[in-house]
Amino acid sequence: MRWNDLYIAGVGTYLPEQVETVDDAIAAGRYTEEKKAMNGYRELRVAAPGETGPVMAAKAGLEAVERSGLSPLDFGLTVHASLSHQGLDLWTPASYVQANTVGGTGPAFEVKQGCNGFMAAVDLAASYLSSHRDLPAALVTAGDAFHLPYFDRWASEEQNVNGDGAGAFVLSNRSGFARIRSIHSHADSTLEQMSRGYQEWTTGPFADGKTLQLNSGVEDFLQNADVDLDDMIARIGGGVRHSLKMALYEAEIELADARFFLHQQLAETIVTHGICGLLGVDRSSTTYDWAKQYSMVGTADIALGLDHVLAERDPQPGDLIVLQSSGAGYVWTAAVIEILEVPSWV
Repeated sequence: MRWNDLYIAGVGTYLPEQVETVDDAIAAGRYTEEKKAMNGYRELRVAAPGETGPVMAAKAGLEAVERSGLSPLDFGLTVHASLSHQGLDLWTPASYVQANTVGGTGPAFEVKQGCNGFMAAVDLAASYLSSHRDLPAALVTAGDAFHLPYFDRWASEEQNVNGDGAGAFVLSNRSGFARIRSIHSHADSTLEQMSRGYQEWTTGPFADGKTLQLNSGVEDFLQNADVDLDDMIARIGGGVRHSLKMALYEAEIELADARFFLHQQLAETIVTHGICGLLGVDRSSTTYDWAKQYSMVGTADIALGLDHVLAERDPQPGDLIVLQSSGAGYVWTAAVIEILEVPSWV
């Protein structure tokens, strides 16, 4: 979708104070030297007791709202995205974020779309603001904390390592420091079972009390003789390329026109081959090496990356930035934004 009147008015982030390094995890027997060399992460942040995903998201949201200069009365929508357990079962974390940021009577929605949750939420909020012209702004947040025994940030995934933190955008249909020129989401549901495998359904979360092993579903799925691994890899790569191609087309630019390319903080091998190699992205245009100090912060990586670009990479009016993310399921979202002015808070 090409947008002519959609803006980012504020960006906010929150990272806990406690730092845990890869070497700490190796010393504790939770990680290995081999994975350190393969995946490339350096360290991450660990949430304090009580710093759940929604609590951190509200802090990031407050910063984004304050930076936007908008009044809480301007907000007609709150959307919260997450990957992790949000602190309680069967409750509404999006409403918590709303109550602790902008309040009001606009709806609060939760998006659970895996690693693509934040960008999916941005896409949905953009459409809402387009169809509700009387509502000037929407708050989009993401927040995650990964804790044992439910989730092992160092071992529940074979490659990606998960740090705690949150990020937020304020979207506006009136004005902002950056204009969103396009957003394109693309799905391939034939890949859904790749993550689920052939596991039996459960009657509740954490049913067996065992720490999650996200790769088990993939390994289970690949045992099926009918599965064509090369086809699956081609479909995943095709989804990445298609979402980006369409976002660039709708924004009427080429990839080479973009000064920055922001993507998720995936493992080194995935970034090297599945983003930079696959798409032809210049690694120096990303925030990847800077963000190795935070690892993969749930679904908030894009917000953290843009905040860093604004603060440390000297963006100028006219600069174009590509945002690209994906989540198992599979859904990919890509966007192109144009810097209109250096934000007042930088």
